[in-house]
Amino acid sequence: MEHHDHDHHAHHMPEVTTTGISGSPLNTQHHHGGDEDMECPMQMIFHLGHCEAILFKSWTVSEVGGFVGAAILIFVVAVLYEGLKYLREKLYYDAHQMEFSQQDKEGSTQNLRNTSKPIRQQIFNKAHIIQTFLHLIQVSVSYALMLIVMTYNVWLFLAVVLGACAGYLFFGWIRNRSVDITEHCH
Repeated sequence: MEHHDHDHHAHHMPEVTTTGISGSPLNTQHHHGGDEDMECPMQMIFHLGHCEAILFKSWTVSEVGGFVGAAILIFVVAVLYEGLKYLREKLYYDAHQMEFSQQDKEGSTQNLRNTSKPIRQQIFNKAHIIQTFLHLIQVSVSYALMLIVMTYNVWLFLAVVLGACAGYLFFGWIRNRSVDITEHCH
């Protein structure tokens, strides 16, 4: 009878787990899918797994199909990120081309006056406001892609790098020659 009491007592003692204290015995099985919390191991070395928390706890993929879908989405975001960089360059170039052509029509004396616009007018002009908003999006996407690379998942790393290369292929030919091509920090 003592043996039975000992076992019963052991099953009701709280145990410390990775998620806190539980009243049930430690469950060492992995759960995939369903309403239960899925935790993927965070590895600080390059790995080939398909269980990954991507940016948010709610974006945790553990099934191969979900992981492939996430990698494709990340690839597309990296392509669009490159497109956004070139869109900003084109908008900047177009805005300045319009300004220069307007100055040429008005003559060189007007040109000297336009370069001395008040700072407030330069900061709050429509083109600069649009560029600021696009810069916000560019920086946000850039850091998100960097954090995805920092999952150290080889497949997600390749999705970001190959997406950036594909984006350069599709949009790089528009690049303004005045931009430094050695710039790799997004």
